[in-house]
Amino acid sequence: MMKISPFSLGSIRLVRSQEIPHFRNLGPIYEWVDRQTYLLIDRVSFREKKGALLVYNNPPVHQVATPGLHAFLDGIEAVGREALGLEYLILYDSNDPLHAGGDLKESLRNLEITLEKKKLKQAAGATTREIDALFGWGEERLRKGVTLYQKIRDLAQRLRVLAVCGGGMRFGGSAEIPLMADYLIGDSRGGMCFSEALIGIIPGWGGITRVLLKAGRTNAAFMAMTAREIPADDLKAIGVYNEVVPVPFPFPKRARTADPQKDAEQYQDALEDGNQRTGRLLLPRALELAVCPPAEIPTLMDAEKKDLATFEEIAAEVERRVDPLNYAPVWNRPLREVREEIRKIGRPLASQSVAALEKLLAEYDPRSFVEQEFVNQELAADAALYRHPNFLEGLKATLEQRVPDFRNSLTRMEDDLETTTARKYKIGEKK
Repeated sequence: MMKISPFSLGSIRLVRSQEIPHFRNLGPIYEWVDRQTYLLIDRVSFREKKGALLVYNNPPVHQVATPGLHAFLDGIEAVGREALGLEYLILYDSNDPLHAGGDLKESLRNLEITLEKKKLKQAAGATTREIDALFGWGEERLRKGVTLYQKIRDLAQRLRVLAVCGGGMRFGGSAEIPLMADYLIGDSRGGMCFSEALIGIIPGWGGITRVLLKAGRTNAAFMAMTAREIPADDLKAIGVYNEVVPVPFPFPKRARTADPQKDAEQYQDALEDGNQRTGRLLLPRALELAVCPPAEIPTLMDAEKKDLATFEEIAAEVERRVDPLNYAPVWNRPLREVREEIRKIGRPLASQSVAALEKLLAEYDPRSFVEQEFVNQELAADAALYRHPNFLEGLKATLEQRVPDFRNSLTRMEDDLETTTARKYKIGEKK
């Protein structure tokens, strides 16, 4: 298998250097490389305590496409086989301005092919079960994500599992994977966003479950149902991040000169330099938390955690944003052209996503909560939405960076959504 030099691009460069005091790299446990994308896991030592450090790099937006997800699964299995003598596992990736979730282009291709097959099957008189089976690719990917969650949570019974959330905003799967860890270290410039309700699905890799455990029902509802970007300081205040490391420099910006190629090269160099500088701040702190006594890890008691909104405020915002007619003046227009209008009302939410989230959160009872069972419910709720007709529009609009036209949902909204009064009661009910 191809080897990556310590002097290659991405976060592995720091991990395989001698720059961090008291840190030693003891050699690879697992290596997967696909052109510029890689997932590498090294055995390391910090202050004489041994652990494993996983580094994922997928420029330019670090989405977790299917090959990368397979590498995560294989790599975590390799750590499990090597776990004897290890005390911690750190999940780490590049500290770039943006971290996407799954590969939306891949999902769009699969969905368009599926819808064409569906037409042919329907014309041939296929059964509902045969047609439903066409969407199995979505559930298969979700199950792989949940399998990753299970493997990481199993390792957490033997090792201290931490995640370094460096760089900027994390969307979808790139937020859900670090949430699988017990302890999260954030970058002051970044944050997380469960953006799935803007597309027509919901988080399906255990993200809602993990936020419920870390931050409670109100904050889980706010993050999932509003699809808002939550900055690092708020994530710490609600208990998702254990610590936020101040990063005193901004992300680089691409120059716009008469030489676009030179601009692109200089921007890539600036990103690489920023990645290394950020890593020198975040990674040592993660290592310190990996080996310190448990009592020294910053953790909020439930009474200390803040709520990002009340259930009434969440319901009012969702009611406004789920009605496609409220977006009549801006349907299909580029988001950059209607920035001010969207800032006032918020981006449109898919009604089927909101309905699925309402049902899922209404079923949460902390007295009888079993984490794995709830993760399975989350997966099933997300998988069902791959069949919804609004998913195609949500995918296309997101990729094209335009305002989606969810008017086709108007005939289904009565089935998808309950009244505002019912929504306030069901989600906000204290059990």
